Amino acid sequence: MNPYAQGGWSNSYNPNAASNSASGWGTTPSLYGALPYSTPPVVTPELIFTFTPLDGTILNSLVIGPKSRTYFRVSTDSASSGFTVVQNSKLESVALIEWKSHPIVEIADIVSKRSTFQWLALSPDKTHRVMNARGKNFRWTPSEGYIELYSTGVANPERFGRISQSQSGVKLELTTAAVHIGLLEVCVASTVLLMSGRNID
Repeated sequence: MNPYAQGGWSNSYNPNAASNSASGWGTTPSLYGALPYSTPPVVTPELIFTFTPLDGTILNSLVIGPKSRTYFRVSTDSASSGFTVVQNSKLESVALIEWKSHPIVEIADIVSKRSTFQWLALSPDKTHRVMNARGKNFRWTPSEGYIELYSTGVANPERFGRISQSQSGVKLELTTAAVHIGLLEVCVASTVLLMSGRNID
């Protein structure tokens, strides 16, 4: 199961998710308690991208970024829901998800075709997912109503971004450093997978 769409995470795109708390977020499950990392300093991401659903789902949405520009379009085959395509503002396909029993993802010139459970591998203790991109490993970790992206393998992990959800849609916040090292398309595809409400394992 997708641990980021289950067990208390507020996710309007997932009908199986727990109901919202009064604050607008479900309670973070104890399953994601103490992590084997020191808490890095809080860094506020500078760039905000909002996934605005066209039909109530992130799988068909516009990704609106700085200066209210449309940066990406997410489209899913409505006939069979077999494929989700992410296109950039030039309508070039930058990511493809094939929804099989074990979904497959491919990101142009960044991630070769592979199973989502391999690319966003759930850690043995189920506290985070490890993602490889641009020759480096990163981790997505749920924390206080966010799914946060950190570097790995260092004493003080750097936070590159975070995902959250509101009534208006899903929000992806990134630091300029994340965009500078080429993580924009990667994070957009990750957001679609993590917030799809579908099983990615």
